[in-house]
Amino acid sequence: MINLNKISRKLLLLQRNELLSDTQKYFRKKFGRYIFTNFLIHYFQKKNLENLTENLFKNELNTFEKYLPANIENIVDIGCGLGILHIYINEMYQNKPSFFLLDKNTIDTKIKYGFSENYESYNVLNETKNILLNNGLLNEQIHLINVDKEIKIDNKIDLLISLKSMGYHYPIDNYIELLKTKCNNKTIFIFDVFADRYNVDLIKKNFKFVEVIYEESSLHSLKRLYCKGLL
Repeated sequence: MINLNKISRKLLLLQRNELLSDTQKYFRKKFGRYIFTNFLIHYFQKKNLENLTENLFKNELNTFEKYLPANIENIVDIGCGLGILHIYINEMYQNKPSFFLLDKNTIDTKIKYGFSENYESYNVLNETKNILLNNGLLNEQIHLINVDKEIKIDNKIDLLISLKSMGYHYPIDNYIELLKTKCNNKTIFIFDVFADRYNVDLIKKNFKFVEVIYEESSLHSLKRLYCKGLL
């Protein structure tokens, strides 16, 4: 079972609304996200959070596992959060791939709504590293990148993942130019888009091949895409 400490449990409940209990959702709605995020969250540590988290990310992986290549060297995740998904991806590959994990390193105190250039963040990159080290990854596999600083990726990208981040909370254009320098025709892209903002035809302007592999209807409708051949 995945190992979570007190800090990572709090961050998960801030990052993933689907892990909140009905009681927590009630308090967040009643008192507002600011009070909930900065004060009430300290008093909520949901029972069985480890099991719920494991099920959540395994289910995420199930939506695209069949699209992953048999061999892989370098994986980039834009908006990695605590990186829990990569615990399970790492178990799939014996060659111990490198993970370049991009995210902010801050817990916002102001609420940002909707789709924007400067998205809301609840993350501590040191916690990302601690979780991965405590759940099977080696130190040399982990490369953490703070997106508020210079983004430097030395290796060519074999697989890019961005779940509920690039294209979902902010434009994919934020990273397209960087990706063009580090990707080739074999690079696989798995990422989510906010369906009300992006349609498949718009995405096809950036990729040779685009396939919708998963859809989710909620407050923000989501399409999960499998893409290749960045134009």
